[in-house]
Amino acid sequence: MKTLIIYFYEKILLRKPAAVLMYHSVAENTKFFTVNLADFEWQMSYLHKNNYNILSLKQLIELMKTKYKIPQKTLVITFDDGYEDNYTTAFPILKKHNFPATIFLTTGRLGSDNYMNWDEIREMHNSGLIDFEPHTMNHPKLSQISTEVAEREMKESKLEIESKLSKKCEFFAYPFGNYDEKSLKISQNLFKATLSVKRGFVGQSDNVYELKRNSIDSLTTPLLFKLKT
Repeated sequence: MKTLIIYFYEKILLRKPAAVLMYHSVAENTKFFTVNLADFEWQMSYLHKNNYNILSLKQLIELMKTKYKIPQKTLVITFDDGYEDNYTTAFPILKKHNFPATIFLTTGRLGSDNYMNWDEIREMHNSGLIDFEPHTMNHPKLSQISTEVAEREMKESKLEIESKLSKKCEFFAYPFGNYDEKSLKISQNLFKATLSVKRGFVGQSDNVYELKRNSIDSLTTPLLFKLKT
């Protein structure tokens, strides 16, 4: 019901033109945050067939900051954490449709069970479709740790990605969507925009340091997916 209210109020009444989708995993398991392969294929095909304007996160932020009008049916695809199935399962489907996406990496977990390694990340990065950005080193709740530790978690994950991929990191997603005034202030010094897990749509004048995202998970039916996009 809450999704229906958000959809009607923000997308229909306020006519907010963009949605940022938040994925985690595309695989065959029973975890709440996982989307199975058949559903993910249907979702990407639906976006393609219905002529959604799929932008990179960078393109959306540039539109917001330069005040150029964001087209209706604009959509950004993001993934959190850096699970290996982002490479093995999601990436081929994104390539099939030529859809850009941003993956936020928990850098301290890379190369361990179920997480991508740097060779896979470089291949995706070199495709030109996938942008990698930091999601801290160890995925803590930022409001529950000291300012010094929070800053280290954010800064060192940023620096590692920049070093490994020879690129500049400009965006950040809060682990668990958890942040407070101190972590918000740190992020404003390190990044051009940060993403939350608050549900809703994105408009021209929204705060780029608390961008809303709509979660796509195991409970997302085709109808819910249509509502969230």
